[in-house]
Amino acid sequence: MPNAPSQPPPTAAHDGRRGVPPVPPDLFRPLAAALPTGVCVVTSLGVSGAPAGMTSGAVCSLSCEPPLMLVCMGKESHTLAAVLVHGAFCVNVLAADATALSRRFSRQGPDKFTGVAWRPAHNGTPVLTEGTVAYVSCELLRTVDGGDHTVAIGLVVEGDHRPGTAPLLYHRRRYAGFPPEPEEPLSAPDQPDPPGP
Repeated sequence: MPNAPSQPPPTAAHDGRRGVPPVPPDLFRPLAAALPTGVCVVTSLGVSGAPAGMTSGAVCSLSCEPPLMLVCMGKESHTLAAVLVHGAFCVNVLAADATALSRRFSRQGPDKFTGVAWRPAHNGTPVLTEGTVAYVSCELLRTVDGGDHTVAIGLVVEGDHRPGTAPLLYHRRRYAGFPPEPEEPLSAPDQPDPPGP
């Protein structure tokens, strides 16, 4: 009976199932940048009760029942450390005119909240009160390892939104935005009568 073909042992270079190596980082980065994302500021409270926050495009809804959101944060992120301590986080969805807020929270430093209007949600997480389309406050349920990031999954316990406010988008390292939503739904264009028999 012929010997079965030998398989390479699982290593960090592949997932252990097909033996296929991942694409290199210099290819993956432009691939990821090609995906348009919304822009959010994820906030929480640190050990001292001081607010912490970071800009993120790695945010999405996970489930409707129960209502779940997920956020991906770098493992060295100060905001992630605050989320793990406080056990809660808030996703602030930025408006199209809030590029300055996005840039502020994407930098390093303890003074990100200086001059920024915010209020605490019921669980204490900072809700930005200007320059946002919506906020979603969550209780942390669990974390999942995601390579050099940690995926935080939260139960949505509070939120609100501003209808008609256009969101901020990010694509290929550039900001963009939708035009404002119309006050009334657009009517369908007139369609010609179908031809007769």
